[in-house]
Amino acid sequence: MLKPKQYEESLNRRLATAHTNFSTSVSAQQRAKVLNEARPLLDAHLKCREIWEALLLADYKKDGLLNDAALQFLLDKQAKHLGELLLVRNVDDLLDLLDEDEDGFLNEDEQILLFSTIKERMQICADELCNIHEYSLYKELMKAIRSLESDIINFQRTLRLRTHDKEISLYHDIGIQKKEKFKEQWNKIFEDFATDCQEKMQKLKEIHARQIEELNETLQKDVEFVKIKPKPVMKELQVREKVVAINERYAEAQQIRNELKSLEIEEQNRVENKILEEQEKKRKKLLKRQEKEINHVLIKNSTEYNKLKIKMQQDEIRLEKEIKLHIHDITKNQNLASRLAEKVGMTRDELRRTKEKSKKLKEFLADNKKVQPRRKNLAISTAPASFLPGTTKSKSIVNKVGAMSTVSASLGYRSTSPLKYTLKNVTKFNIKSDATGNDRPVNVLPDYMTSTSLTSKTGKLLKQSNKEKDSFPRLTNFYNDKLERVEENLI
Repeated sequence: MLKPKQYEESLNRRLATAHTNFSTSVSAQQRAKVLNEARPLLDAHLKCREIWEALLLADYKKDGLLNDAALQFLLDKQAKHLGELLLVRNVDDLLDLLDEDEDGFLNEDEQILLFSTIKERMQICADELCNIHEYSLYKELMKAIRSLESDIINFQRTLRLRTHDKEISLYHDIGIQKKEKFKEQWNKIFEDFATDCQEKMQKLKEIHARQIEELNETLQKDVEFVKIKPKPVMKELQVREKVVAINERYAEAQQIRNELKSLEIEEQNRVENKILEEQEKKRKKLLKRQEKEINHVLIKNSTEYNKLKIKMQQDEIRLEKEIKLHIHDITKNQNLASRLAEKVGMTRDELRRTKEKSKKLKEFLADNKKVQPRRKNLAISTAPASFLPGTTKSKSIVNKVGAMSTVSASLGYRSTSPLKYTLKNVTKFNIKSDATGNDRPVNVLPDYMTSTSLTSKTGKLLKQSNKEKDSFPRLTNFYNDKLERVEENLI
């Protein structure tokens, strides 16, 4: 790299004069303008490394978002470099240039866009150096550009690893929430099952108590109608008593009567015992049947409990597999996105340069084959560098950048950065996650609902267990065509 003094001397030697403005030379004004533009960009890759270190310090929370305070810290640390490379002076200028989604924060992609914008400016300036035939500076600046491209790949890898770690951590939390919700659901199911079993058992006991009461009432009513045959001896003594009494054998009749009295007492006791025995048999039969019903209900409850327990274990195994599968899918999407991003970072800019070179070469050869009048050739040879053959739209952008930067420097204020014209050409890495950012308004659809990228697939997995937000009704729903308030639509 040339030292400042040597650089000024070589610059003065290379400046064109009125006596050296041949057909291949460039006007002194255009040369000075391009060289002044290139001067702060020769070591831009080294400045970008310093900006990156300051950016890491600004994002001390490591949440991937730089708010106004973090951006102010970054500007306090690297105000000179950011002013030279991005033409920004305050936080509003930086947000106006880089905040593509206009949310007031710089996410991971917009942080990488900071360096990609600088690289794009270096590329445009390098093309201008080539047009004014400053090949040594062109070579040096292209070397710095490729070094910055390699640094950008490393920068985006660092931010992507942070984002991926946050996604995995977030899904681990989601997995814990799923398990806790699963346990709460099944605890509620088992509590409801236990309550239901107790209610069924209580109802069964009440039914059994009513059955016993009904049986007692029935047994008391049926006591009079119980028919038990007396013993044959008693019938025979009754007949003998009547025969003996008719024949006036009083002593023998009295003896039979006494014997009958003792037999009647014994028979009455026997009948009462028989009745009690029959009642006890009916009670035991009822109790035995009730016991069978209770055992049947207990066995049925036990079977249902075992079925619930088996289903809970199956659902738990399925949930564990689902969580592991989602973690595997997230990891797979992350690895694939990382590989694609690195491949894009290593190839896209080089392929774009190759395509641009081929286009310029084709235009140059086509122009050389044409037979042009001498006056036209002289006009082309003495024209500024931005109008020489091979000039593309990117070079006109440089002229706009230089002109607008000069005007902004003279006025001391700039509302829109001239570098915004170059943002459409930069390489995007799609680092930002659809699920780990800030909460969005309820009426705004998340990115994963309208995209099919790898980050959107991960966002679907990360958002599936979160509570869905109810969208606010439209403001027009509150008023009719006459702009009168409609109260019934407020519900």
